Amino acid sequence: MSYGSVEQILYDVSTSRSHREAFRQNPEEASGKYALTDAEREMVVAVQVEDLFKYGINPMLLMGFWTSVRGPQSIPEYLDRVPKLESRLEALPG
Repeated sequence: MSYGSVEQILYDVSTSRSHREAFRQNPEEASGKYALTDAEREMVVAVQVEDLFKYGINPMLLMGFWTSVRGPQSIPEYLDRVPKLESRLEALPG
């Protein structure tokens, strides 16, 4: 998998106005410039933050991506959709 490419597109959309606008206009085309697998591209294009979180993407990077695409008013929805760190810790063995 191309974990680094997933992080790069999320970072670019979060920090670059031109990348953000390109992604908002046509996410499929914008994501085509990154070496993503089909599964990764689907998660990014559909803004599947739950799956991206489970994939191991940092939640702060995800939040920046989410708010860049959905707007800051959508933070409550982001917080509802992303599993809590507590639930991940409970899943650890031992």
